[in-house]
Amino acid sequence: MDPARPEARAVATTGDRIVAVGSERDMHALIGPATRVIEIGDRLVLPGFIDAHTHFGNAAAWSFKIGLYDARDTGAVLAKVREACARISDGLWISGGDVGAAAAWDADARGEPRPVVPGLDRHDLDAAAPLHPVLVRRIDGAYVANSLTLSRARFDRHTPDPRGGRIERDAAGEPTGILYGRAGERVFELMPPANLATLKLGAKAALEDLRRAGITSIHDVARIDALSQQAILHTDVERSATPLELFRELQRDVELTVRVYAMLSLPLWREALEAGIRPGADEGLIRYGAMKAFIDGWLMEEPYVGSSYRGDFTFRFTDEASIAADIRGADEAGFDAVVHCVGDKAHRLLLDWYEAAIAANPPRDRRFRVIHAWYPGARGIERIGRMGLIVDVTPQHLVNDAPALERKLGLERATYAHPWRSLVDAGARLNIVSDWPGSYNEQRITPLSPLENIALAVNRSCHPAQALTAEEALRAYTTGPAYASHEEDRKGSIAEGKIADLVVLSADVHTVPLERICGIDVEATILGGRVLA
Repeated sequence: MDPARPEARAVATTGDRIVAVGSERDMHALIGPATRVIEIGDRLVLPGFIDAHTHFGNAAAWSFKIGLYDARDTGAVLAKVREACARISDGLWISGGDVGAAAAWDADARGEPRPVVPGLDRHDLDAAAPLHPVLVRRIDGAYVANSLTLSRARFDRHTPDPRGGRIERDAAGEPTGILYGRAGERVFELMPPANLATLKLGAKAALEDLRRAGITSIHDVARIDALSQQAILHTDVERSATPLELFRELQRDVELTVRVYAMLSLPLWREALEAGIRPGADEGLIRYGAMKAFIDGWLMEEPYVGSSYRGDFTFRFTDEASIAADIRGADEAGFDAVVHCVGDKAHRLLLDWYEAAIAANPPRDRRFRVIHAWYPGARGIERIGRMGLIVDVTPQHLVNDAPALERKLGLERATYAHPWRSLVDAGARLNIVSDWPGSYNEQRITPLSPLENIALAVNRSCHPAQALTAEEALRAYTTGPAYASHEEDRKGSIAEGKIADLVVLSADVHTVPLERICGIDVEATILGGRVLA
């Protein structure tokens, strides 16, 4: 990824830095008695992958949650319960939903009656999770608990049905584990809330996922609790933001195995400054510089096909004047705005606010971003390119949207729904991001693997003319995100003086057939010269 040296045969590191790049003969002269040598043969070494948009806190919390929307039978539900039990310590709660959802929604789309929800009771859950309390929700709103959960809730054969609910019982009068109405809600309300201690346990599994994927840096949507406690917010604008204290705790315990570029909450930029947070400052593996906000809601200039609906702002959006002022104020303080944006009208407004901030404030090296850029429209694409903005694109979102794109937007507008090639040609800089772990409601999980997302970006079936090349996709996971965080001088390519964040792949992405990229394995992840185990 270094344009000055597109390829080399060997690299040497000392401490956390790359000290030499060149031929094998060059490196042999540097080998001493304490040098560790890794022979890669015909494998490929790349800079460590950088995922420029994650929700690490959600991923940590999801260690205790299971998405059951696609589970169409009892066996599928129990398999996911067993997987969760293998991830977390005995005695910790496991929850999830909605059992039978996919089958029910398919029936709704066909105009048919919904099928019966898969049979599931406490005995089934006991067999899969004897040492964890489990509570899962069904698509019809009922809950199913195992025996340990019923015991913690003090539900037994003598417990009366709560007003507005019912405890299903077997012929002997014992609870079956199926809870209706307030009976299920009462148990759900008894679950302990996620806190730093439980998130740290989940974070270990999340860090292992990142290591296996070859990811050495993330740009994470984060919040500082101390600042949030001081602000009066109109809605939960920091939903899905990772508590920064989680990263700090992991770093203090020498357990943080990824570099974090924290994208803090744009509405709290003033509080961040008052707390001493400055753009470009770092705390070891944690670095600052971006402020995140939302528009989204598919805010369109023209309505959807066959509808009068044009979309709307998200609930996390305050009002146009407030976000314009926040972008301008944060920019003046040196922070880069990164804004989640969906729909051509939303893009028009955002680009207006970006231009207004640029005009109002002194010149500086700005790295403004448009997150996802779903349907910016032809005019929006041209403006994004002309302004040289950075765009974070998520290939899995196209996979999710593809079946309904033309039906909702019409053929012409659907062409610009996920316009990656058009954005590159217009002059935008692209990052490929995962948005890991997926939708907040846990219905859609996004792949974390950069190789899987690269494969989606280059093997695009919906509007294939908008696909990226393998080289462009690799840069969108290395040099692109490094530039977005003002760190191109220290990461993103294998060059002397840069941080020794590397990934070893089983095959060369440049030479394998495009359809085989997804099958390439990550064989080693190296953070600051240390091979992560």
